[in-house]
Amino acid sequence: MKTKKKIIVDLDAVTVSIWDKKGENSQLATEFIGRIKNKEFYVITPFFLLELVPKWRYSQLKDYIEEFYLKFTDTMLSNEDLDEKIDSINIDDRKVILELISNGIKSEDSLLVLVASIFDADYLITFNRVHLKNKKEAINEVLKKNGLSSIKIAGPEEV
Repeated sequence: MKTKKKIIVDLDAVTVSIWDKKGENSQLATEFIGRIKNKEFYVITPFFLLELVPKWRYSQLKDYIEEFYLKFTDTMLSNEDLDEKIDSINIDDRKVILELISNGIKSEDSLLVLVASIFDADYLITFNRVHLKNKKEAINEVLKKNGLSSIKIAGPEEV
């Protein structure tokens, strides 16, 4: 039996599936979300992603995103889960995050990268080209330099 790919889904992939009704990314996101709903993947979600959503303006979008993650996440990682894992592998998470930020990665994206690495996700799924997809090499250099596993950053169409 084939094992499911472990993925972390960035907020943008979920948002595009409901919010952006024009263009190629909308169709890609909608198809990908359908694959998640059909249980094709094993979804890991760090709880801090859900903590970002209440700050958004559009309540309908916030409700959809929260419902999606709560319903289709296989493993929800609490902030305590992250802290325990970081302690168990003895890394300086602040140093890693600061190095990622100094390479042009936004702070919340840096944390997603760290989670993908330390929890052995097969893919971090995103449409974010500026801060993630176009910086794969720099991201993986920082991870390797700090003794962490490299990660695969992919768009929904790539998995």
